[in-house]
Amino acid sequence: RKFGTVVRTLEFWINSYKNNGIDGLKESHTWRKYPLELKHAAINDYLSGKFSLLECCAKYNISSMSVLRRWISQYISGKEIKATNGGSTRMKARHKTTFEERIEIALYAIEHDKNYSATAKKYNVSYQQVYNWVRKYLAKGKNGLNDNRGKQLEKRDLSELTDSKKIELELREAKAKIQRLEVENALLKKLDEIERRSMR
Repeated sequence: RKFGTVVRTLEFWINSYKNNGIDGLKESHTWRKYPLELKHAAINDYLSGKFSLLECCAKYNISSMSVLRRWISQYISGKEIKATNGGSTRMKARHKTTFEERIEIALYAIEHDKNYSATAKKYNVSYQQVYNWVRKYLAKGKNGLNDNRGKQLEKRDLSELTDSKKIELELREAKAKIQRLEVENALLKKLDEIERRSMR
């Protein structure tokens, strides 16, 4: 209450401080290396129902609960879990992108298991830009990518597309939506199963 934050955030900061000292509280521009064994151990601990997301993150020194959620979603949906190599999230010099390009980039990242670094390299944009566009697309669809410059920009960009390109874009959007719903449904079923086991 004193500092206007929430309990969950404070708990996460405390765990970061316990694991990494003062460096755990600094803004990071790199993503950590996570061995495959660590990922599987964290996922199994959470799915066992014995540990919360926060407790797993503290136990395995995972940078955020969203990182662990992503691993769990990949695991439940049957996708291959891979070790994470370290890297940088520092932004490259921004260049202007059209509404169509932002949709293309967001869909590419989603279709490739949210590999933000590979997507950023392919389209010569920053890791953070890709991350933000994917997050906005998943939250609001393509309307979340209109760059806050009004509907006229969106209409102009889309009107410049050929009919075949529009159809291709619509199909990819539909595929991304189905993929997202399948992951969400699988995760909900698994969480329901965990809750039922804990109530026995």
